[in-house]
Amino acid sequence: MPPVNDPEKAKSSLKKLRWAKKVSDQALDRMLADGKVRSFAKNSFILRYRDRDRGLFGLLTGRVRLSIPAESGDEFILWDLTNGLWFGTTTLIDNTPTSYDARALVDSEIIEIPRSSVTKVAETFPEIYKYLFADQALYTRMMYGWISSMLFHPLKSRLAFRLLVLIEVLGGREGSSGRLETPMSQSDFAKMINGSRQQVNKVFRQWDDEGIVHFVNGQYHVPSIERLVLEARSTDP
Repeated sequence: MPPVNDPEKAKSSLKKLRWAKKVSDQALDRMLADGKVRSFAKNSFILRYRDRDRGLFGLLTGRVRLSIPAESGDEFILWDLTNGLWFGTTTLIDNTPTSYDARALVDSEIIEIPRSSVTKVAETFPEIYKYLFADQALYTRMMYGWISSMLFHPLKSRLAFRLLVLIEVLGGREGSSGRLETPMSQSDFAKMINGSRQQVNKVFRQWDDEGIVHFVNGQYHVPSIERLVLEARSTDP
């Protein structure tokens, strides 16, 4: 596996992580020095559920899906990641088994920084643990909110929430409006909210009629983010 050939670009990407923003450049440089670039073909797995002792992964090119697999062969989609996004932080501190699959949706290039390299650098720069701990605490609170939404909110509210998060994470906010350019199908959205494709289709058709969300030329257009926020907060079925 070749080393990272553009460390500054990789570091700039790494600094998009909440915890890495607060870590010194010297610490990040040390971690990236052990990073290797790997190529993954479409539909190949970067991580498998319950893998151990892997590390931190940064997406250089391509698209990666994180999902929780079921014994039935189905999956619950967590995120679809694009260039510049990272994953793998949840196993860095205590080397717990990976709780999801990570699969390349298209041919992809990924930086992999071994967990051993992160922990070694953290011995010299202990603030890494401090900020990782804070990041994981925030992640845990978000997961509790997510579980609460799945248990107690209707499907339309769950769909609105996931659409809002995707727009925010993927940089689709444009003032009071927003857009999401994604090859995700309605079946994919269904797997994100524990619903069916037919239910998701019904909600999108209703939103289109009401001017809340329009699907045009492969993009989801949200004329008013505020209206979609109200949908996410609604308890009406």
